[in-house]
Amino acid sequence: MNGAARTLACAVLITAIGNGLYLAGAVLFSTRSVGLSGTDVGIGLTIAGVTGLGAGPVVGHLADRFGAREIYLVTLIAEALATGSLLLVHGFVVFVVVAAAVGIAEQGSRAVRGALIARIGGAARARLRGYLRSVTNIGVAIGAAGAGLAIRFDTRTAYSVLILVDAASFLLTALVVARIPRQPPLCRTDRDRSVGPGRLDLPFLAVTGVYGVLSLQYAVLTVALPLWIVTHTAAPAWLVSPLLLTNTLLVVFLQVRAGRRVGSIADGITITRQAAVLLALGCVLFCVSGTGSPVFAAFVLILAVAVHTLGEIGHAAGEFELSFALAPDHAQGRYQGIFGMGTGVFVAAAPALLSVVCIDSGQAGWVLLGGIFLTAGLCTGPIARWAQRSAAHLVDA
Repeated sequence: MNGAARTLACAVLITAIGNGLYLAGAVLFSTRSVGLSGTDVGIGLTIAGVTGLGAGPVVGHLADRFGAREIYLVTLIAEALATGSLLLVHGFVVFVVVAAAVGIAEQGSRAVRGALIARIGGAARARLRGYLRSVTNIGVAIGAAGAGLAIRFDTRTAYSVLILVDAASFLLTALVVARIPRQPPLCRTDRDRSVGPGRLDLPFLAVTGVYGVLSLQYAVLTVALPLWIVTHTAAPAWLVSPLLLTNTLLVVFLQVRAGRRVGSIADGITITRQAAVLLALGCVLFCVSGTGSPVFAAFVLILAVAVHTLGEIGHAAGEFELSFALAPDHAQGRYQGIFGMGTGVFVAAAPALLSVVCIDSGQAGWVLLGGIFLTAGLCTGPIARWAQRSAAHLVDA
């Protein structure tokens, strides 16, 4: 890993720690300190999430034109200002406005970071992104643990410190990113001249859609699993925490190794197909955990989380490879923004969708979800090869 990649990894770790603080404490700050209801916070965050979705392609296009590092610095400063503005929130309307600003800055930053990874990582960009995903999980865990101190004190001062530290983390990240050498925008090749800002790349959008469906799996452990355990199994509720920790540790230790298996579009297709099978098997195991004694349910749940996490890791490795490889080099920012927007739509819809499919429908819902994952995985190959042929056709033309 070169010096620029190590610097970016340090920056990502700092940001992830701040995000861990935010994820663990922002909702409590809004309810316990500001006085908003849980419903108000949920509605506000949903509106903010939808608002931020469109920022990725726009900010990513700016990165392609003016340089990924420079635009990344701008988005980090915007994230710091937006996050710090949470301290000014005194009602629902202001909360929605500030949360939307946070969402826009976050989505834009994510797209630009993808473009920067593509430039710094070169041929190994998908592996670098896998490494950064492990780093991100470590940082979020550290941040969440730190947020526990603020939650323990449960005062406005404690929550305010948490918000300020999160905002400061973006400024510190910007100082680190500034040390990365400038990455000048790439000129278009003959193929790239056919991929202008206004062109609708249907094959790439189709790939984005397939991976968007698969991205529903991210909400399985955070949304569906806790509800499933307390409403449909005999397992104790406290099991949720160690199961989520198991998922985090497996990602930290295995994501980089999975990335080493992927060096081409064909490899990305293969590992995604395998991941879909594992995700489907995990759904079957979650279904089975709804029967039997507490000990049996706990054992099956542990196995289900392990299998599901292996599928999650494979899905991420395949996603990283195809999202980079199927995008033109000069437009990585815009394409990563489009890819992030597509998956973001499904991630935003996942809590409500999984609550209906897996919790309200019971065991049959898990079987249905497994079938959805399996179908999406089988569709990956034909759709990705279509996108690959489309790119090759542009080159030949």
